[in-house]
Amino acid sequence: MHPSQFIHHKVQLGLWVCGIGFGVLFFVGLAPLSGFIPPPSPELSGAELMTKYGDHLNLVKTGIVVGLLGAALLVPWSTLVAVQIARMEEGRRFPVWSILSLVAGAVNAVAFILPFIFWAGAYYRADRSPELVQLISDMTWIEFLLFFPAFSMQLICLGLAGLSQRQGPQVFPRWFYYLNLWMAVVGSTGILAIFFFDGPFAWNGAIGFYLPVGSYVPFLLVTWWQFYKAIQAEKRYYEELAAVGATPELVPA
Repeated sequence: MHPSQFIHHKVQLGLWVCGIGFGVLFFVGLAPLSGFIPPPSPELSGAELMTKYGDHLNLVKTGIVVGLLGAALLVPWSTLVAVQIARMEEGRRFPVWSILSLVAGAVNAVAFILPFIFWAGAYYRADRSPELVQLISDMTWIEFLLFFPAFSMQLICLGLAGLSQRQGPQVFPRWFYYLNLWMAVVGSTGILAIFFFDGPFAWNGAIGFYLPVGSYVPFLLVTWWQFYKAIQAEKRYYEELAAVGATPELVPA
């Protein structure tokens, strides 16, 4: 391989590891540390929320920090997504899908970060006013489930870029593009949580929370594997070019 392509391969693997780091830190921060999964009922008062989390505030704060760091790793991961989408746009005058994906990914990262900042404000003081705790909790959980537009947009970019690919190597299998479009729809079911305080559509309900989040976990596992395969396939592509004496810099990846 040409040295520049070798470095490019290593960089992409580093971005891929960041994607795994996001998933691990994000959910470790949410569940075993802070205890925000399963979500509290929207019907809990501020006093009840402080009773639920107040006995282990330092652990909650630790979970918030861990989840925050994990959410920040969505930025390098989104860069990798944009890089691989750019491969699908070979031959086009302007890589619209990859640019749109990168912007959506950056917005999505901010949306993933904000809940932890809000939670930090809610549980910063043990003597916080119960009414304020309830207000901030409402804001946080509603934001947590209503940030799907940027999340879904990034998935739609990948799906449509792959399904409309005109030339170049096949980056992902065709079913993976449909899976991204399906996840973009499933991820939007949490929007109904704003209308309900209990039942399946509430922010702690089967459709409001467990359907999008429960679907996202296996989707992440599949996505990590597919991106690893794509990175390795791109490496082999340049190795084959080098073997036949082609010039990698002049041939689209």
